[in-house]
Amino acid sequence: MFSSSSSSQSSTNEDDVPELADFVQKLFKNPEQEAVASEIEVLQSIYGENAVKLWRPPRTQQDRKSNYKQTDNTIRYEVELSLLSPHEDVTVRILVSLPVAYPVSSPPQLQLLSRYVGAFGADSGLFGCILRTFISVDGVEWTPDTVCVFDGLQSVVERCNVWYENRLSMEKAGELQREDAKEHSGRHTDIPPIEAENHISSQDAISIEPLMNSLPEGLELFMAEPITDRKSVFVGRACRISHPSEVPLVLSHLMADRRISRAAHPIINAWRCPVGSVLHQDNDDDGETAAGGRLAHLLQILFGLKDPTLVKFQGFIDGKWIDAKNGEKIAVTNPATNEELGTVPDMGLAETKEAIEAASRAFPAWSRTTTKHRHDILMKFYMLMKEHHDDLSRLITLENGKPLADGKGEMSYSASFIEWFAEEAVRIYGGVVSILTPWNFPSAMITRKLGAALAAGCTAVIKPPPETPFSALALAELATRAGVPDGVINVVPTFKNVIEVGKEMCENKVVRKVTFTGSTPVAKLLYGMAASTLKKVSIEAGGNAPFIVFDDANLHEAVDAAILCKFRSSGQTCVCANRIFVHSSVYAEFASRLAEKVSQFKIGNGLEEGTTHGPLIHARAVEKVTRHVEDAVAKGAQILIGGKSIPNTSFFEPTVLSDVPPDAQIHKEETFGPLASLTKFETEDEVVKLANSTDVGLAGYFFSRDVGRVWRVAERLEVGMVGANTGFISQATIPFGGVKESGIGREGGHGIEEYMYKKLIAFGGLSLQEK
Repeated sequence: MFSSSSSSQSSTNEDDVPELADFVQKLFKNPEQEAVASEIEVLQSIYGENAVKLWRPPRTQQDRKSNYKQTDNTIRYEVELSLLSPHEDVTVRILVSLPVAYPVSSPPQLQLLSRYVGAFGADSGLFGCILRTFISVDGVEWTPDTVCVFDGLQSVVERCNVWYENRLSMEKAGELQREDAKEHSGRHTDIPPIEAENHISSQDAISIEPLMNSLPEGLELFMAEPITDRKSVFVGRACRISHPSEVPLVLSHLMADRRISRAAHPIINAWRCPVGSVLHQDNDDDGETAAGGRLAHLLQILFGLKDPTLVKFQGFIDGKWIDAKNGEKIAVTNPATNEELGTVPDMGLAETKEAIEAASRAFPAWSRTTTKHRHDILMKFYMLMKEHHDDLSRLITLENGKPLADGKGEMSYSASFIEWFAEEAVRIYGGVVSILTPWNFPSAMITRKLGAALAAGCTAVIKPPPETPFSALALAELATRAGVPDGVINVVPTFKNVIEVGKEMCENKVVRKVTFTGSTPVAKLLYGMAASTLKKVSIEAGGNAPFIVFDDANLHEAVDAAILCKFRSSGQTCVCANRIFVHSSVYAEFASRLAEKVSQFKIGNGLEEGTTHGPLIHARAVEKVTRHVEDAVAKGAQILIGGKSIPNTSFFEPTVLSDVPPDAQIHKEETFGPLASLTKFETEDEVVKLANSTDVGLAGYFFSRDVGRVWRVAERLEVGMVGANTGFISQATIPFGGVKESGIGREGGHGIEEYMYKKLIAFGGLSLQEK
């Protein structure tokens, strides 16, 4: 049943060897390709002369669809490899593609040509992980000017070996199970179905306990959320594994339960396991059951949280976790690895109306609760956020990509809003609030609005960003645990239907207030919609923050502040320094110090130790930063460090540009990326005029030791928030907001007033009667 080395090698035409030798000699004649030629000869010496041959395009039309097209500039050859002992008789064929820039500035690419590994058909997971071999966060590390095909091929052999052994183990487990079934077929005529004892409530799911202890040491099986279709209940099981070889052990253990083994669909499994820098995963959905499409429920535990029930894959309306009526899903990915984390429902107009109606029904009772009652619930909510601080921080990093240290910082910031508004709670009448938030702070942008709304007695409908919905859903779960009644908080994820959902949230007459954080163009659209019913509105829109370094500044402090202010969250914050103006007398020293600091950054997966900066949120963000760099350079700017994106990823090198002219695109629009733009100035009047030459005015920063100048410049900057000799202004207690086209209203400190109406009650006709 297994392909032998002799039969596999027969597919290699020995006539190819002289042809390959001639090709290698031609490569040696080109100095730029000597490294490639030498590498091929090394591969022949390691794997055998006949194991390497030139690749030819497939002969059939069907095969052409499944292989790369031949080009004049790309070198392609295939290598035949044997698996590791004791499976040396099983071979795989790998296509090696070398771009014209290899090895100077581009890595090679590997593709699995074999349709079978031994007797088992290769699946998409195996194909995919081989294609990702040279993505550093998921495979072999590659550095420019380094030949590395051998390292990649060895990694492929190891992965194929693990994959193959898993298939052998599962096949053996199936044979043992069939033998057991035959042995007992005459003795058991009626196998009881899985009874209601296996159903669990959401409260039971909160405190997860191991189900059984008969697995090998170190493996524990947990109860996950059950999955129900029209005919049956699939009882979820989850298990933390440290290596893919443990999957067959878990499956065999489950199949030992006769109630499971006799079911029509006994096991549908999904698993994910990192081994070193390589992520192994599989989804065994056979598509034959309604539950098969919802295996993400079983992936809760694979997020690596201490409390996996914080991971929710449904929307939240009127106290119930529900799917979209149309069955549509939003795929959520980790921007650092491009791996799918899971899906949430892509809800539409119908679900939005239901959420608003639920919030409206809940409002009368919630608004009449006492100050003490709302304070106590908010404080319990705050304590739960602190208790689950590490889990919530990890969720932020997984879906947003920011380093875990930044994720933890955001969680502290996020929880501080709930604590602040717990103390600010006032018994006052509000209404239903629509909350629309961005992806750059998946948790804090919600609590800054939700905390004030709850404290003021309002109910809320939240539309989280499609890129980062899991943090919002986790907050809804914790709020429920804290005692927030059904209908007070509702979460409606959406992507395809965002226009109609946003319109309903702004125009529905039941909604009394709309609060939004995001770009200025979107803010204007929502503001116009809300104006149709004259709703109360608070908006925090885009910025283009100036950062000014005067000649008398403390340069050490100014550079540190610029690092914090510009590069926090890889430049993806609304208050980031977008334009850095430096006085000509200190320009060279400041630029040198800043570039030196930036050179010490380490970009990578936010969960990996040592990572200082994560990816941008998606490819569009990378394209915008690239566009700004290219525009500035074309107009005379110089790249001091960085300046490039990392191919096939969402990473952009932290970049410092000098001599950026005032007419560069970066001066006109927010970059939202790790790009520091330096521009010289001579006088105070000149730089203030440059700083104010935008349509937005959210935040501004400057450094000077002249007290008179500090007051003078702070008053002249046309922004809502000023950082004088500091690059950090965000905290729960400040009135956060901007002027001009950066927004309306304030959040945070005094923000509770945005969620209240002032009412005058004038009494007349009353008299005091003397006794």
